[in-house]
Amino acid sequence: MAFTGDLEQLHIVDIIQLLNTTRKSGTFSVRGQRGESRIIFSNGYIVGASHLNKVRIGTVLEKTGAITIEDLKHALSVQKKAGRNRKPLMATLMAMGKLGHDAAFRGLRKLIEITMVELIGWTQGTFTLDADVISVSPECSYPLSQMDQEISLDAQMVLMDALRIFDERERDRQSGKPVPSDEELFSDVVPSETAAADSKKRQVISADVLGLGDLDHLERKIPHFSPATEFFDPVEIHRQQIKDLLSGYPVEEQEAFVSFLKRSTVSIDTRDSLSRLTGRTSALVLFSADDLITHSVMTICKDDGVLVFATEQEEELYRILDQCLAIKVLPVLVFDDPGTFESVVAREALVSLRQKVAERYGRVLTVQLSSSVDYSSMLELYHDRIRAVFPRPTEQTRKTAFVADTIAFLETFSAYIRGLFDEYKDDVPPEGRTVRLKDCVSALRGAVRPADLPLSLLQYVSGICERAIIFVVRQAELAGDKAIGVYADKDAGPTSVTRLRVPLVKASLFSDVINSGQLFYGTSSDEVLSGHLFEVIGEPLSPTVLLLPLRQKEKTIAVIYGDFGSKEAPRVDCDELRTISEVAELVLENTLYRKQTAKKPVK
Repeated sequence: MAFTGDLEQLHIVDIIQLLNTTRKSGTFSVRGQRGESRIIFSNGYIVGASHLNKVRIGTVLEKTGAITIEDLKHALSVQKKAGRNRKPLMATLMAMGKLGHDAAFRGLRKLIEITMVELIGWTQGTFTLDADVISVSPECSYPLSQMDQEISLDAQMVLMDALRIFDERERDRQSGKPVPSDEELFSDVVPSETAAADSKKRQVISADVLGLGDLDHLERKIPHFSPATEFFDPVEIHRQQIKDLLSGYPVEEQEAFVSFLKRSTVSIDTRDSLSRLTGRTSALVLFSADDLITHSVMTICKDDGVLVFATEQEEELYRILDQCLAIKVLPVLVFDDPGTFESVVAREALVSLRQKVAERYGRVLTVQLSSSVDYSSMLELYHDRIRAVFPRPTEQTRKTAFVADTIAFLETFSAYIRGLFDEYKDDVPPEGRTVRLKDCVSALRGAVRPADLPLSLLQYVSGICERAIIFVVRQAELAGDKAIGVYADKDAGPTSVTRLRVPLVKASLFSDVINSGQLFYGTSSDEVLSGHLFEVIGEPLSPTVLLLPLRQKEKTIAVIYGDFGSKEAPRVDCDELRTISEVAELVLENTLYRKQTAKKPVK
């Protein structure tokens, strides 16, 4: 069954959150004046995308160095020969042994980021969700039952990152800075048959030839709906969910619950969705096995501009927290009532998990939901650094009033979380940050030799990270130069690490930073990182790493690496790091210019 709707009635941000919350699967297509984009969902997770039918995953993988153009052509040929039995392109490449898991993950994330950033700014157009067929492009469709993609991304996490990038680009545009076009950067290396056919049609006749180039601006396009298409009604989607989750309760109570959720479902103005979530986004991480609470919290918090991540798996919880911290978002963590976990073992594991979180993520505010807490249990919770214990209803305590109690709980919980984030948003950066920044800029400006600049950056990064290394970029490898906190205490200052080598013979996180010249701060499971660097210096507690490039005439000549050793990853101001990098590049240019000028003979 296909559902369709209008972006003037429901913003793209709301739709993506709804598809994630309700764990929908299918092809989500968005059509507007610029073209059509598609995002592929599987159980609420994003597993594929195509950008305006112009940027495709094969091109992204080829242009980021993950595969060769020959690999891409071969995989497309294999897909074509497979006919109805074709698999997604990444699955085909992985089956052929041409694409590794980490490279596939990076490629997919990049494509989805490009697509999402484009769509976030749309307020006009139509969208369709086809819940029966996966369709990456007009010439590549296959039944949902054949969707066995191994690579998937959390839709909320991707949305959070896309909102940050969208916000940064809007600021750049307003300040007059050039913003590169993704369509140009990732134009098709192997044009599709459909694109070629469309190109021939456009060469024959066009709106401009007929003098109708501005027609789209004068009339509103009316989408074509097939008989099998229904209008996208978010309230009806919630109704289906609640009917399953509250199946043992009267229809009247189910409808009362749906009406409550409806308040956070229908936007009065689609622009509100964007304005709520741009700027500094808030995140709530819910550790719960209760589907009703999870669905409800994810729905109501959306209205306050809060992205909700829900899981009941320990490793998944760590991954979400690490990624939030990596992009400078300090989340609120909410543990559900231990009584909602089915077994005694699960309840005991929750106690152990709280203690681990308290040790590993000391700065994260933690809230415990509970239906009944005795005196000793309350003391135990606060011993585990729980910020507050919040009462919540259960069916066991008051079944006849459970629905009404849950609505009251959710209303109060929403207000509490809103106040908590208002308090939380004023979180002060580490003490001494401004002094450290000024010292670094002064050291950079006072540099006499080009070799002094990487050392100044190393010292600045070591003030943020526990371990920091200068790598000099060579043709086929990164060569270690100086390090702080790697083989000696940080107090010992810079030490030589000239035997440290990282190969650049294949695509990796390092080569991405070198080629793009862009800072990286985040989590990574990169094979080169773990297989070469960590094997020598030891693996840090947190998978979050920092790579800060130093460029000269648009060529990366050095990379400053940083991680957090045995400590958790803190919130890092990446804009500040970019500023430091830009200052270093300007000073380097001036230093080299002075050096060249000094060599010229005086006439």
